Amino acid sequence: MTRPGPILAAMLTPFDAQGMVDETAIGPMVDLVLGQGIDGLYAGGSTGECVLQSLEQRQVLLRALADYAKGKCTLVAHVGSAATGDAQMLARTAGDAGFDAVAAVPPYYYKFSAGEIADYYAAIADASDLPLIVYHIPVLTGVNMTLAELERLLGDDRVIGIKFTDSDLFKFERLINAAPDKLHYFGSDEMFLGAAAMGAYGGIGSTYNVIGGLIVAIKAAVDAGDLPTARALQTRANEFIAILLKVGVVPGLKHALAQLGAPIGQCLPPFKKPAADALAQLDTWLATQNRHLAD
Repeated sequence: MTRPGPILAAMLTPFDAQGMVDETAIGPMVDLVLGQGIDGLYAGGSTGECVLQSLEQRQVLLRALADYAKGKCTLVAHVGSAATGDAQMLARTAGDAGFDAVAAVPPYYYKFSAGEIADYYAAIADASDLPLIVYHIPVLTGVNMTLAELERLLGDDRVIGIKFTDSDLFKFERLINAAPDKLHYFGSDEMFLGAAAMGAYGGIGSTYNVIGGLIVAIKAAVDAGDLPTARALQTRANEFIAILLKVGVVPGLKHALAQLGAPIGQCLPPFKKPAADALAQLDTWLATQNRHLAD
């Protein structure tokens, strides 16, 4: 098994005017994002508007991405769904396409038990030969698994790690120490420095599409024991994130990529176009900041 790289961009999904996956826009977008020095792509997640797409749209994206990027970088397919059967089908699609791993949010909407959630992950693991990354993002799924429940999920040999998107760094640190042989990715971009200092293997983030170079540099500074540099870099990243939150994260990132030369269309409804004044702030940042290098 190839070990997935530590710094992965949560990939946006390009759409054409009819709201279908725009396969022709994938190459320029991938080249722009990977050009920042990150290790790979995490496709089909919430940044990619997965819950707004049909199963067929999600499959089209995974196949088209693999056709272009397989062998160039780490590829992780997010296959999570409220329906176990859909998640299994996406996992099989990812396996057939040549992805390195799959990831999945827990089943959402209904209040499933810890045992039911474990069965869901086991079913996904059974559906393909790919290693599995558990995804903990309680603010969006409403599923806030306890430390003990997360430990049990990581106890499955087919589970290679977790994407942990939560502000509870205490729980994250305890999980790292409880399962040191697993890959612990952090997903809250605005506090990546804290997670890296806690021992995170790496990060998976939406803002990495634009500021991936800063994240790579934060991780390198922490690994080198240079916390003053790491703090300065996180401050630079957070200046961008603060603007992005005013715009709206996914629409703002799509706007930013278009400004940087990789247009990927609009977000799917019910997303709306961001306010002009917020976009003006983002455009000013893009015009004046060094987006790709953390020097």
